[in-house]
Amino acid sequence: MKKTIIITLILIFGFVGFLSYDWHKKTTIQKDDQRVTLYSWTDEEGTKHFTDTQPPNDARNVYVQKGYQYVDQPLVVKIKDKTTAAYRWAKEKLFKKKDRKRKSDR
Repeated sequence: MKKTIIITLILIFGFVGFLSYDWHKKTTIQKDDQRVTLYSWTDEEGTKHFTDTQPPNDARNVYVQKGYQYVDQPLVVKIKDKTTAAYRWAKEKLFKKKDRKRKSDR
C-alpha cells in the first residue's frame, strides 16, 4: 500500500515538475531568442536567395526583414484548451437532449 502511494506521488510530482519546466521554458527562457532577421538577396548569377544568415558582400538587392521566431504554446495551455473544448462539447450534447425532452413534454 505504501509503495503504491509513493509511486503515485512520484509520478504526480514528476508530471507537475515537467509542466512547470515547460511553462518556464516557453514563457521566459526563449523570450530573449525571439528576434529573427531574414535576408533576401540576389547573387551574381541572378538567383534569388532567402536565408537567416547575412548575405555575402557581392550580393545585390539585399532586403532585411525583422520578425519573431515561432514558439509553441506551453503544454499546460494546450491541456486547458482541450479540456475546455471537451467540456463545451459535452455540455452542448447533454443540454440539447434535455431541451428536446422539455419541448416534447409541453
